[in-house]
Amino acid sequence: MPFVTDSSILCFKYVRLILADINFDEIEKLKKKYSYIFFYLYNKKIDLEGFSITEKKTPIIDLSQSLDGIFRKFKKNTRNEIRKTEKIARLEFKNANNGIGQSFRFYKKIKKKDGVCPDIKADFKGCKFFNAYLAGKLIVSISCYDNRRILRLKHIVSLRKEKDFDSRIIGYATRRIIWEICKYGKGSNYKKIDLGGINFSEQGKGGVTQFKESFGAEIIDVYVYRYETRIFKLLKKILELFKRKIN
Repeated sequence: MPFVTDSSILCFKYVRLILADINFDEIEKLKKKYSYIFFYLYNKKIDLEGFSITEKKTPIIDLSQSLDGIFRKFKKNTRNEIRKTEKIARLEFKNANNGIGQSFRFYKKIKKKDGVCPDIKADFKGCKFFNAYLAGKLIVSISCYDNRRILRLKHIVSLRKEKDFDSRIIGYATRRIIWEICKYGKGSNYKKIDLGGINFSEQGKGGVTQFKESFGAEIIDVYVYRYETRIFKLLKKILELFKRKIN
């Protein structure tokens, strides 16, 4: 099965997957092996014993198109902002996939400043990171779940709230990273880019929704499945007391 994360905390094993279809026998085997199972299933809902299910919308970029075709679907202002990044001195974009150290520290720092409990480091095992640097300083980082066919955005963090940085440059760089992810995915034979859940109704999410809609992606249904043993639920609650989280 296309694992995204196969990890453990203390003596408890957990797994994260991105699936197009379900193999019921494989799911039962996973339940015997893992204390926590989390997976995304696209386009169809299937009841599974012991699993909770959450329905969401998510924007999908189809990489079977040409790169020119993908770029043309971006909204005009998004294309223009991506082009502007080519003229900003000392702005660089890198795939930071040789180790998660700097990217995770940056993510953790930003989340703590925002008053949000960060995911534990083990949750990023197997993720890919795409970063923007200005004059050598990390300013934007995007992490993606990776099942070798689909890249799904996990987190976007940036210095957009820092007074010393131009928020416009942060915005331009963030859009450029999405384009870099598309190019990376296309060149590495991935099938889709999943921009992560999109919320059309919750107040306060409008900016994120507009950002994700600006890439001309197809909005589809995704179902989030969670299976947790009782003792793992207790472990998660204990971790939250220490400002640590398993998503």
